[in-house]
Amino acid sequence: MKRISIFIFTLAGFTSIASADWYFRGTPNGWNTTPLTTEDNINYCTTQTFANGDNNGGPRFKVDRFANWSENYPAQDYLVSANKTFDICFNTQQKSFSVNETVTNSLSIQRLGAEYDAQGTTFAIWSPETANVVLNLDGVDYPMPRIQDQLGYSQVYAVRVDGDLHRKPYYFKVGGIQVRDPYGKMAVPNEDINLVMDMNRSDPVGGWADRPTLVEREDAIIYEIHVRDFTIDASSGVSAEKRGKFLGMVEAGTRYQTVATGIDHLKELGVTHVQILPFYDFASCPDVNDTSCYNWGYDPRNYNVPEERYSISQDYDKRARELKTMVNEFHKAGIRVVMDVVYNHTYDFEMFEAISNQYYTDLDLSGTGNSIDANVPMVGRMIQDSLEYWLEEYNLDGFRFDLVGIFDHDEFGDWGRHLNATYPDRNLLIYGEPWNGYASDPRDAQRVRLGTIAREADAHVGVFNPKYREAIKGANDSGSGGGFAFNQGQIWQMDFGSRASIRYSNSPWQVIDQWDPMFATDPEQSINYVSAHDNLSLRDKILEWADLNGISHNSGYLRRIHNYANGMILTAQGIPFLHGGVELMRDKQGDHNSYRSSDEVNKIRWQWKLDNADVFNYYKELIELRKNHPGFRMNTWDEINQNVTTIRYANDVLVTDINAAANGDSWNRILVIYASGGNFNYPLPSGNWKVAVEQNNPAAGNGRTVSGSIGVEGTAVTILYQD
Repeated sequence: MKRISIFIFTLAGFTSIASADWYFRGTPNGWNTTPLTTEDNINYCTTQTFANGDNNGGPRFKVDRFANWSENYPAQDYLVSANKTFDICFNTQQKSFSVNETVTNSLSIQRLGAEYDAQGTTFAIWSPETANVVLNLDGVDYPMPRIQDQLGYSQVYAVRVDGDLHRKPYYFKVGGIQVRDPYGKMAVPNEDINLVMDMNRSDPVGGWADRPTLVEREDAIIYEIHVRDFTIDASSGVSAEKRGKFLGMVEAGTRYQTVATGIDHLKELGVTHVQILPFYDFASCPDVNDTSCYNWGYDPRNYNVPEERYSISQDYDKRARELKTMVNEFHKAGIRVVMDVVYNHTYDFEMFEAISNQYYTDLDLSGTGNSIDANVPMVGRMIQDSLEYWLEEYNLDGFRFDLVGIFDHDEFGDWGRHLNATYPDRNLLIYGEPWNGYASDPRDAQRVRLGTIAREADAHVGVFNPKYREAIKGANDSGSGGGFAFNQGQIWQMDFGSRASIRYSNSPWQVIDQWDPMFATDPEQSINYVSAHDNLSLRDKILEWADLNGISHNSGYLRRIHNYANGMILTAQGIPFLHGGVELMRDKQGDHNSYRSSDEVNKIRWQWKLDNADVFNYYKELIELRKNHPGFRMNTWDEINQNVTTIRYANDVLVTDINAAANGDSWNRILVIYASGGNFNYPLPSGNWKVAVEQNNPAAGNGRTVSGSIGVEGTAVTILYQD
């Protein structure tokens, strides 16, 4: 049997005798006279429930002295919010009002949504516009009174229902309209119905494995991939039922002919983190049986629900367990998991509009027509709670924010500070895109931008570095405007990017241009990359450049550019980021926005690993070099400022001199040469030097000793060191 528990308290002073001297008149009583009550003959009170007003206006009232309108207050009608109950008191000496929304529910909550325990479930939802809030649980309606403000939550309505309610369907009705739970942990696919979940029943078999060690955030090497892309092709070697699924991501022992695929490929490559494109419930491809439908998933429908298209089983508990198992198996393989999150907009207004339009901004900041307004405290709190839920329940290791530039930098910082304080042992990675959806924003100076992110360094939040990206490769969606990888570009931007784009001075509040290429006060704030899921893949960019310059697609020089571009990423200070498949020379047939293109465009073809073994080995060996030598991974502004010196040897040659021993490296000193012209002789500093990397081949140097000068090849990264 279910039992509803509502806790009631009475307000002192509301049980006294009615006075014939003062009367309430308003829309609740049709402007008739309702006597007010008093205990002290000074304050006269009543409790009234207001609907939507009348034909002459919204919900409102007056106090009438003699019930004949000869003396009434205030001069203009007192306006209140619709569909709410208020305790109203009038001070007859001061002629002033006290009007407070009635709170009759003393229920305590820990979080909004449906919080399960074996004895019952507590349901709570924010409703700032109406008190007409109802829970429908398994077909039965339960009124939801407002609760007292607590734990930073306000204007919340809640009820507790007893019994074991695991997997019982529910939804809320706000103002009579059915709505989904913004905090829902599971949902019936394509319906506005959630399910109560005991999430302990979906934990991975055998419990959670230890989290892979990450001493410093700068030790991270991020690999971005889409769940479906990674294993949907038969060449992945993944079991047929697991291809394109959570469990396919982590099936061990898969191979294509002689090479490892899937998770074993990532272990061989050596990356520390996978950043996975959205895997919460998204609106596109609603028919799970339509296996031809494809989408990246940047159209959120339920922020806290795993996407059903990526699970083998459509059982709700098993869906959650499959995702938890994926995270757990990555951890067992020594790889952390970053979730791509899209809190900047929803698929459509339908996600929140029937609850409150306060969820959305007036301006279309995201370019989708329905941007989320985190400046509303309870909306910002919803985002924070969702982030915390994913960390708590699915054991994740960080977040990549889509269009975090629509949010204020201090809001982004507050989320980071809260999450890092809650999980201080995780060394979370939290970063995002510091731009919006091409909108003109009057709050631009307060938003997350290159020029503001340094103010939140203590929150350990960072941003993608578009200035370094464009310095390396030029235009994103065409072969034009080639950067340093194409023997063009401005060396000063390369200079700054190679030093993690740290500011000229360690002064986070010094106002700089919003897109200044020197923006960070900690190297972990710069996520360095040349390609990602957006825009042309690196291979497609190179091919379009080749077309503009009359170069054959079969030219070995194009492979050299491919290595060189990310060679600069993997040897720069900051955190390197690799687009999934770039180590295989992945192309997408020139499609620069493949968010809903077919598998034929998006999937990883593991034949590439055989065809481009030299490229794979280049990436693998540079990753190993970076992991073995902390000289490439300075941890603070001061360390870089004091120990990393750049020399613009020529317009097309940048030399970085690193005091590697200062960061505990076995190499005492490192020289990194980015050469974007022809071959040349570089005069070395005094002493003997050993060659680690040269000739577009990390193994070519083989530790040979040189002194005086070294022949440096163009379009290549050359690395020397002294023990």
